[in-house]
Amino acid sequence: MRKHDTIRLGLRHALSLSMQSIWTWTWASLLTVCSQSLAIEPEPVLISTKASVSNRVSPIVRAIRSVEPAVVNIQGNKTISTATAGSNGTGKQEVNGMGTGVIIDPRGYIITNLHVVQDVSRIEVTLADGTVTEAKMLNFDPDTDLALIRIKLDRKLPVIPMGSSSDLMRGETVVAIGNPFGYQHTVTQGIISALHRNIPVNGSQEYRDLIQTNADINPGNSGGPLVNVDGKVIGINVAVRVGAQGIGFAIPIDAAVEVMADLVAASNTEEVTHGIALETKHSEQGNEARVSEVVQAGSSEGSEDLKPGDIVKSIAGIPISSRLDSELCLLGHDRGEEVEVQVQRDGETHRCRLQLKSTGSPTEERLVREAWDKLGIRLSSVPKSSLQLAGEKYSGGLKVLEVRPGSAASREKIIPGDIIVGIHNWQTPSIAALSWVLKSEEFAQTPAAKFYVVRNNQTFWFAMKVSDTKSR
Repeated sequence: MRKHDTIRLGLRHALSLSMQSIWTWTWASLLTVCSQSLAIEPEPVLISTKASVSNRVSPIVRAIRSVEPAVVNIQGNKTISTATAGSNGTGKQEVNGMGTGVIIDPRGYIITNLHVVQDVSRIEVTLADGTVTEAKMLNFDPDTDLALIRIKLDRKLPVIPMGSSSDLMRGETVVAIGNPFGYQHTVTQGIISALHRNIPVNGSQEYRDLIQTNADINPGNSGGPLVNVDGKVIGINVAVRVGAQGIGFAIPIDAAVEVMADLVAASNTEEVTHGIALETKHSEQGNEARVSEVVQAGSSEGSEDLKPGDIVKSIAGIPISSRLDSELCLLGHDRGEEVEVQVQRDGETHRCRLQLKSTGSPTEERLVREAWDKLGIRLSSVPKSSLQLAGEKYSGGLKVLEVRPGSAASREKIIPGDIIVGIHNWQTPSIAALSWVLKSEEFAQTPAAKFYVVRNNQTFWFAMKVSDTKSR
């Protein structure tokens, strides 16, 4: 072999070895890169998946989750009068009603619209967890179309988070939750279309200062919450514009809370008060209850006195942020009982103990007991301003707070919220006037007394047979 051929073979061998090294390095590098890619590829996919899921949990979803446990569906049947075809007579027809309500207290107190539960023989409530139970109507306000009902269960119930309607903005996003056409817990989204709307109902009544929204509201949504994106109720859905689309209305929650406080106070059968006048203030930090006046509060010996301007943080251990909270916390307490009130004053926390007092005088208490014994109704006086829409010039009346089962009033279907304005030829603007009528000789000789009652701004009369027997 020639020398240059040997050199050529050596170069070829070296080149072959070099190529083998290159291919070996290339495959090793590829295997390394592939193995690294295989090792890290699932991680960015997993992170991307998590990010996708969290993006789906939007503020609207969180708002719904916040309030939905405290929203209830309401079903009931009522009998209505109908014209008989081909005649001037009237007939009776059983109709199904539906609506919505919100829980305002863990003991089962619920606010809804009056037209949802009025004249309903059995109010059936379905909770968000599917529990079905019966409710009792405690009180109502026909002017605002709000009613207070209660269910009793052996557990504490979730309460709707309260917002404020004092700072609402046109265009802000809202959500309505309700029971439209029986489709339970239906959610619709929209915006606040307008504020301060006055909507006529009939020739003598109108809804005032309502929120207008284009969130779909249908029959069955009445009494349900209108919620902001923070998950707080800012209105109670009440009405729709018949024949229109995207025009619904809600009662501003600030106004509704004040009415609720009155309804709860009037439903307190123990008739106790802490003697503090409170007003609800709204801020970015939330609602707070300030002492506007100390009416008849009696501090226990050695305890601090309350002062106007104090911010009430709790009563009897229950957090307070509105006058409604203060009225709810009194339910179940007896007159003479002491409760601790915690307030904030000049940035410092102060505690005092108050003795609960009666809302009426001893004489009035005796007269209230007399009406309970003879008629089976617990009553409270209301001013004539509450009767302006009834079409008559009444000087006042007596609102029914409670009806004793089996009593004369119960047999005549008198219900809580009715206002007794007269008996025979006499008006009954006060408990004292009613007592005078019950003791009169003419009343004693009447086998069935004619009671005039205002219900939903209309006057009815009942022929009631009154028993002399006392039953508690």
